[in-house]
Order: sequence, then C-alpha cells, then structure tokens
Amino acid sequence: MSKGYFTDKTSKPADEEILKILGAVKKKWLTIFQYLAIDLKIKGEWKFYGVNYGWALRFIKSGKSVIALYPGEKYFMAQIILNKNQLDAALSQGLSDSVKSLIENTPTAHEGKWIFLPVDKSTELNEVFALLNVKLKVK
Repeated sequence: MSKGYFTDKTSKPADEEILKILGAVKKKWLTIFQYLAIDLKIKGEWKFYGVNYGWALRFIKSGKSVIALYPGEKYFMAQIILNKNQLDAALSQGLSDSVKSLIENTPTAHEGKWIFLPVDKSTELNEVFALLNVKLKVK
C-alpha cells in the first residue's frame, strides 16, 4: 500500500483534488502548510517519490528536508527524518505513547529515522508541530 493517494507519476495532483480527497483533515493540512509556507517562509514543492509513496508536498530549508506531506483519502502522511540528536529531543517533548512507540519502532537508516506519522481526524496537530519544531530547532 502506498503512503499517499496520488501514485500516477504522469499526473501531479491539483490543489482542488488534494483538498477534496483529504476531506475532514483538509484544515489540518492547511494549518501545517500555513505554518511552513507563510509563517516560516519555507518553500514547498511537489515531488514524486515512486509508486510506493506517490506525490508529496515537501518542504526544504537550507537544502535539507524538513517534512514531506503525502495526501491520502481522509488522512495524510507526514514524513519527518530525525537524526540521533533530534530523536532524543523529540522523545522529551511529551508526545503521546502512540507517537513515541512509532518513533521507537521505526528502523534507523543512514540519515536517521524516517518517521511516517499518519494524520487523520483524531490526530493532535501539536504532535506534528513538536516534531517539526525539533527538526527546525524552534523553541
């Protein structure tokens, strides 16, 4: 199963399609987008990551990945890559047990852990923002 809904490389999704497919989590998507693109002025761009991942809106700062958002049907996947120091900081942020477990059970890759956090209507955005702020070193 793909991380995102849009898996056709030849067809980059349009904003209207994305907002429609997100359904009730559209506001959460837009909240994260506003924080990154407007508040922090980090440029977002669409990138296709293959059929197992699909199209993602990725944000890069100083040549490094901040987050990639994969739109899905009534949810989206937030991918944040954390290095060892960021992992330690993230685990001290008062995250829920389920997010801590997700982090702890994610295998370590060369660049750190590739955390894929599903965001649905029950997800608290403060957990996504906690990980983002650790990644960006925002206090």
